[in-house]
Amino acid sequence: MFTKGTFILSNKWDKRFLEMAKLVASWSKDPSTQVGAVAVRNRTVIAQGYNGFPRGCDDHELYYLNKAIKYKRIVHAEMNAIYNAAENGVSLKGSTIYVIGLPICHDCAKGLIQAGISRVVTPEQEIPENWQESISSSISMFKEAGVVWDWIKY
Repeated sequence: MFTKGTFILSNKWDKRFLEMAKLVASWSKDPSTQVGAVAVRNRTVIAQGYNGFPRGCDDHELYYLNKAIKYKRIVHAEMNAIYNAAENGVSLKGSTIYVIGLPICHDCAKGLIQAGISRVVTPEQEIPENWQESISSSISMFKEAGVVWDWIKY
């Protein structure tokens, strides 16, 4: 296992928004993993998301327990924040997204870059072995696109 990222001294606002992301993560019905994301501009929350199934789709507990079904249906918290912003006509350009639960996978990194997110904040954490390749891709893409990824003590 390894930990990657830029380590910074966190400020109280970063910790507050990570706490909000933790609260949002608690809304997930996934019994094994709760991930929350909060998009912020000028210390104002502009979008949020948690990992779950698409709107209108059956979210029966058995679907979450069956990994083959779950992985085909699950929408990651970061993507849900993007979709929620779009549904409400909110641009994420130049915003910061706070994510708690898991690091940013390569698919979500692509979405965050395309949405115009300029900074990502996650807590310092060990990266599970099965996520390392995806996280390495995320780090590389964020660097190329000029997105700052701060890993803070939380």
